[in-house]
Amino acid sequence: MDINKHIKEAMLAKDSIRLSTLRAIKSAFLLAETQKGATVLDDLAKQKIIQKLLKQRKDAAEIYQQQNRSDLASDELAQADVLQSFLPKQLSQDEIKEIVSETI
Repeated sequence: MDINKHIKEAMLAKDSIRLSTLRAIKSAFLLAETQKGATVLDDLAKQKIIQKLLKQRKDAAEIYQQQNRSDLASDELAQADVLQSFLPKQLSQDEIKEIVSETI
């Protein structure tokens, strides 16, 4: 996952929401790598960091919606969409039930 390449593409496209989200991802990666006792991040660790950032964005959007700040909520949800694009696709309930029934 080459975040720097994606940052460059977002800069060229002048996509400010995507750019700020990618910078947040890069910052979180660098912070995790420089923590005491940390090693080089593997894909699973990076995925966990992105999931944490996604949860933060969704929680913030929910709070903004409760406070009738739809402008801020929409920004958070847009950032959540960018973060979601870096995670593997989640299975739906129906897909999970189908896999379980095939296994049994």
